[in-house]
Amino acid sequence: MIAPGGGARDARINLKILQWHALRAADTSAKVRERLHEFDPATRPDAWAGTVQDGFARGFAVALEEAIALGQQPVIEQPFDPVHTQHITGKDLRKKKDLLVASAGARIRFSRKEGVLFVDRKTETNSPNCLRFEDRRDQGTLDGFCACENERPRLFSAQFLKPVRYTIAKGHTELELAGSLGRGANGFTARMLIIGRETAATIELRMTIDNRHKDHRLRARFLGIAPTAILHECTDVSEVVHSDAGNFVAFTLVRAISTLLVDDNKVICEGAQCLGPVTHTFRLG
Repeated sequence: MIAPGGGARDARINLKILQWHALRAADTSAKVRERLHEFDPATRPDAWAGTVQDGFARGFAVALEEAIALGQQPVIEQPFDPVHTQHITGKDLRKKKDLLVASAGARIRFSRKEGVLFVDRKTETNSPNCLRFEDRRDQGTLDGFCACENERPRLFSAQFLKPVRYTIAKGHTELELAGSLGRGANGFTARMLIIGRETAATIELRMTIDNRHKDHRLRARFLGIAPTAILHECTDVSEVVHSDAGNFVAFTLVRAISTLLVDDNKVICEGAQCLGPVTHTFRLG
């Protein structure tokens, strides 16, 4: 067997998210390590790279979910105190031009003018319109991305999304954005939840993309934020890009491709198109 190449690291993104959580559970649980033993990366690198057929991928996903469940500790989220909580929606929310979500360290301001403004005083970071998105047609295989050279990537800003809920509670703020990245049938339905807690030093971003398109790669670009200040709850699917317009780090949100090469023969794997919703969690700061 030819070992998977580095280009396969963002194939089957749903598996990569499960892998991240399963590996962290394995750090502290013998039961989790036992459940994953048959998928030892040394003997099954194709499973971890995602360069497998759909049936195996589904079975691996079930094993990862079971491993995560074995290692999970119960988390009890405290409900908002209704007396000290304000939920702002509709017309009242549209009147607000500047929305702040703050943690004990980093903070984010969202406005229609500057999009997502990220501030971290500890590292003297101040980056307006720092979150953008790129979509590009993929002509590769599960073994690696191959861009269409005749097309430029489509670029979007977080300004494409609109505030739908702003919650202010004691020691806790949340901002929910929703909308479409791109217009019409070629757009991506997206939601983003930005969470700030006084007990945490980082800002949490939960991005949900509902992918309905095939043969493309959608990435999130973070501009003006050091890669070391971005934690992505997924195995490494990032790339630091140096360009004339500036440097940024890009994280794959969806890589939709369905061709697997086996001894130079094409095998179609429709499941690798990753159709449907996928949620990514980032922590900034």
